[in-house]
Amino acid sequence: MSTRLRFVPVVALIVVGGLVAGACGGGGHSYKAGTPAATGAAPIDCADVPLALAKQTLGLEITGPGVTPHPGGGVSCTFPHAKGSGNAVETVQINGNVTTESFNILKNGLKSANNPVKKIGGWGDEAYAATVYFVVNMNNFAVRKGKVAVVIQSTSDYKNVQKLMKAVLAKL
Repeated sequence: MSTRLRFVPVVALIVVGGLVAGACGGGGHSYKAGTPAATGAAPIDCADVPLALAKQTLGLEITGPGVTPHPGGGVSCTFPHAKGSGNAVETVQINGNVTTESFNILKNGLKSANNPVKKIGGWGDEAYAATVYFVVNMNNFAVRKGKVAVVIQSTSDYKNVQKLMKAVLAKL
């Protein structure tokens, strides 16, 4: 077997390995200049999370959004349930100027309260999910994309939460 024929599989393995590693969202991404992911400037309203999108992706009868701007940049969009589910509220937080350390504050809080936290690959630079079991089970899904982070807290199934996360991240 010639040296050239042995070289081709090695190069193919390196290329495939690089593609797989890149698809896992391991960080080091560069984002389009001027986008929130690149600048860290998060939206100050809920235009990126309109009621119709939240209702469609989460599959819930909700109202809203209630808008709460964050002093450090970003916004919380809350969607109360139209009926039933007690006081359950679906929440989408978009935070600006996020670092790995600030992104992990909620994750560390969930862990310290003995909630299992699962690292999720393939979403932005880093992501995790956790379910808090209480009166109403609340699924938490958080993704850091560059210098912004999105945290969704929902009573909906993870599959639906992921649909909403994908739609919101596409706008950042």
